[in-house]
Amino acid sequence: MMNLSNQPEFRPFNPEGEMRVYVRNLPHWRQPGATYFVTFRQDDSIPKAVLAEWFDIRERWYRAHNLNPQWKQTDPSRFDSAYAAIPEGVRHAFERVHAKMLHEELDKCHGSCVLRHAEPRQEVVNSMSFFHSQRLWLGDYVVMPNHVHALVIAFDGWELEDLLGSIKKWTSRHIGIWLERQPVDIRPAGPAHNKPRFWQHESYDRIVRDIEELDRFRKYISDNPSKANLKPDKYHYHAADWLDPFAPRP
Repeated sequence: MMNLSNQPEFRPFNPEGEMRVYVRNLPHWRQPGATYFVTFRQDDSIPKAVLAEWFDIRERWYRAHNLNPQWKQTDPSRFDSAYAAIPEGVRHAFERVHAKMLHEELDKCHGSCVLRHAEPRQEVVNSMSFFHSQRLWLGDYVVMPNHVHALVIAFDGWELEDLLGSIKKWTSRHIGIWLERQPVDIRPAGPAHNKPRFWQHESYDRIVRDIEELDRFRKYISDNPSKANLKPDKYHYHAADWLDPFAPRP
């Protein structure tokens, strides 16, 4: 189904509008027509010990707020509803802390960092660009050595997680073919992970709430390579013209 608008348009988050939430390892809020800041990463981009620490922090927070973590497996709807019922300020503080930990750890460039190489990095660019104006509006993005940040609006009839899943599936397959031709030492592998899988299944996403937040996310994407001390040939950055009327280009 095509988007109702023939041109991309930033719409601020509507607190009174239609909403749904589901929680896996991360919370995911959905609103039709919303703009999302998304991050998806290589599977080996976070050390196993760090993931275990984050898991423990989440579990303790859930229990402190009367959420049984087992509900995520036995009764996901119950967990999602109970999570959504927690006061907004409390939830947002929890989500901000975890987002900060995730993005700071990614900028340390752990793991194989396959996307530092031009050919697999271009596969990601091509895949995201392919869906632009067909299933989503693609805003600013940056392909980093082991992760990707992007601003995205999903078209009506398409779920954000399904679109990101399609991008991951396509790029994983083609990057895998490229990796088979490369030396073993640059392939995703190592003691921190039991099996090679290119992308982490779950992505991070956040609804962009207003113009001020859009401006911050545009700047974050633009500044991410310099913050991680990357040379120009180790990343790909794109600024989308259609966002300029809503928030000036960094």
